[in-house]
Amino acid sequence: MHVAAAVLLAACLSPFYNQFDFWVGNWRVTGVSGKPLGRDYVTKRLKNCVVFEEYHDGGDPGIGYGLTAYDAAYGKWHQTFVDTDGFVLKLDGGVENGAMVLEGTDYVKGHRRLNRGVWTKRGDAVEELWTISLDGGRTWTTRFDGWFHRMP
Repeated sequence: MHVAAAVLLAACLSPFYNQFDFWVGNWRVTGVSGKPLGRDYVTKRLKNCVVFEEYHDGGDPGIGYGLTAYDAAYGKWHQTFVDTDGFVLKLDGGVENGAMVLEGTDYVKGHRRLNRGVWTKRGDAVEELWTISLDGGRTWTTRFDGWFHRMP
């Protein structure tokens, strides 16, 4: 086998590609109060190079897809999330204090909005806290605080 091909085949075997594995699974998603929000199916794909998310909103028939991957060239994680309403969110970041922290900018009705997603393993659950800032990061508002509980 050619050396370059061997390197490519082994590329996603680095421990960096396992940093977000705590989120892989089938999940029942609730709010902090326990109110059902939806279901999420998170798998590893493309020879373990990509964390693939399929989110089903419980109160709306909408579906969202997320692709999250470690970019070794930049040393950062990247996520692109899209949903049935045409919403597109691009985030970048990495592990901070044991949590996956991804940040990015989008524009809503012409206004620049900062986004920060933090995924934290909490026992057998995972908390995803998504906050937004409309003032350049001076203040933050919670957009989504979802708790992912493993389903059998």
